[in-house]
Amino acid sequence: MSGPGLADLATAAGPRGTLVTVGWLDPRPASMPMQAPLTIHRYMSFEHTLDPVVVRRMAAFLGAGLRTGAIVPTVDRTFTLEQAAEAHRHLEQGDPFGKIVLTV
Repeated sequence: MSGPGLADLATAAGPRGTLVTVGWLDPRPASMPMQAPLTIHRYMSFEHTLDPVVVRRMAAFLGAGLRTGAIVPTVDRTFTLEQAAEAHRHLEQGDPFGKIVLTV
């Protein structure tokens, strides 16, 4: 995550919060959050996906966070695979608050 939404994410995480961002695809400027202390784990390029050791480390880190509850994903809405077109329309209508999940 980059762009202007980074400051909002930092505010939501709160003081002593932890932010995990993957991708950094938004080309717009990102105002860096001034909340202190704030831990930010950034995965900024896709080059890391070419290294299987790094991919395993990332998967272990994220998996452990999910298992322990240290990372709790925010889900906006869940759709079945058959509802993929509807899910896409939902994304196009604006910024959902959280991730869109397709179940198989």
